Amino acid sequence: MNTREGVRRLAGFADAVVAIAITLLVLPLADVASQSHGNVGDLLSDHVGQLGAFALSFVVIARLWIIHHRMFESVVGYDSVLVQLTMVWLFTVVFLPFPTELVANAEGRAVSALYIGTLLASAMALALTDWWLAAHPRLMEPNVEHELRDPAWVYPALLALALVVAVAVPTIGLWALLVLLLVGPLRRIVARVRSRKGG
Repeated sequence: MNTREGVRRLAGFADAVVAIAITLLVLPLADVASQSHGNVGDLLSDHVGQLGAFALSFVVIARLWIIHHRMFESVVGYDSVLVQLTMVWLFTVVFLPFPTELVANAEGRAVSALYIGTLLASAMALALTDWWLAAHPRLMEPNVEHELRDPAWVYPALLALALVVAVAVPTIGLWALLVLLLVGPLRRIVARVRSRKGG
């Protein structure tokens, strides 16, 4: 097990990479704005797809970062597996601006599958990180109740469902991501089950 200072540097590196990735999302919009000489209203209406893709991916990356941040709040040590899982997660985050640009400019089953598949890979990397930390309590602060954190499988499960729906019914496309609205209800169900078992 390596030191808390190493964990701080790993988390800091992850924060910096996420900040860069989330900044890259706006670059296509800045390029559009620099080439525009017309009415602002027309500009916004002509590029509503890009604006929507930007907003969606910004929220997604922000949510993924929040999950990662909360996960690392109680981490006091790390090993090579934790580093590798973090790098895999960061790869998915850095890659996300690419399918975001495709979503803004194209439609179809492949675009939706690539976008949702990237989100699924990212969520899976976080879920595996959560599982690894649970299996190696020496990496965590003592007396941390791991099971009280958000169930890590909820996001991957719902994203896998969204991917299946988007591929099976191409007309639905990214609207399949609305299944993520079930996150709250699923958390409440899990919390009830846990409280009954604890009682």
